[in-house]
Amino acid sequence: MIAAPEETMERRARLRRLDDILEALEQLNLTEAPELPERVRRSLAAHDIPAEPGIEIRVLIERVWRKQESHMLNPRQERRRSSTRRSPGRRPPGHDVIESILRQANSRE
Repeated sequence: MIAAPEETMERRARLRRLDDILEALEQLNLTEAPELPERVRRSLAAHDIPAEPGIEIRVLIERVWRKQESHMLNPRQERRRSSTRRSPGRRPPGHDVIESILRQANSRE
C-alpha cells in the first residue's frame, strides 16, 4: 500500500529532524562533550528517545538510528503512482524528423 502524500511528507520531516539530532550528537561525540546540552535533550524527548543523565553519547546515537529505522519504508512501498514510460501514442519532440531521416537513409541503401 502506498502512503498518502501527507503521511510521506510527515515521515520525511521526522527523518530530517532525526538527522539533525544525529548530526548534533555526532558533533558532541567528536568534541567529547562532557554533558548533553538541554536543547539536544529536549529534541530527543520530543521523539520519545530517553536520555538519562550521564548516558554516553554513542548510546544515544544508536537510539536515534533505531528510531530512524522505524520511520524507514521498504523501497517497494514508496513507488511512483504512475508509470514513467511514455504511452505508445506520445512521441518525444523531434521524433518525426529523426524517423524521416532514418527512412531516407535506409531507402538509399
